[in-house]
Amino acid sequence: MNGKEGIWAYTPTKERIIKVALKLFSRKGFKGTTIKDIAKEVGITEGAIYRHFASKEKIIYFLITTVSRELEELIKEKVFIRGSLKEQVKSLIETLMRYAFEKPDSFRFLTVYHILRENGFEKRLPGGLILENFKRAYMRGELKVSPEVALSVAVGSVERAFILWEMGLVNLPEDRFIEELQETVVSALC
Repeated sequence: MNGKEGIWAYTPTKERIIKVALKLFSRKGFKGTTIKDIAKEVGITEGAIYRHFASKEKIIYFLITTVSRELEELIKEKVFIRGSLKEQVKSLIETLMRYAFEKPDSFRFLTVYHILRENGFEKRLPGGLILENFKRAYMRGELKVSPEVALSVAVGSVERAFILWEMGLVNLPEDRFIEELQETVVSALC
């Protein structure tokens, strides 16, 4: 990574590229989004993008790193400070849902990346952090299913719930929706 691509080397154009790329990748996927698509939406030439990022893969890597770090910090701050596994699971569900509501493109982007695992990136994603916590809880006898199933149930439930929310198929206030999801996941795991 050269100095131009460093996380703190933002310019207004680079910020626009990042925001547009995040939106397009989260909606069209990685293969479905081209540099030309990003340039068109930003209102610049393809060459201007290459002045900030050497390739589409570099944009993806930058976003994976940035979004993963942001979500990991939230999980560490809001979830792992809880004492019991039940409280951690409730906090995890709330943290993920609120993140999805507040940053839908970032949430969708990570979901797409997790599902597709494209481009051979070997970055530790937030799911790995959650899985390690579930493994410790399983060893203590607090988790009633395997850690991998617990991760699938917790994260998968949030992903699907968010999709239903975005489609307008949920007729509950946000807080009540989160509470019901919390209750369901906690009863399944703890």
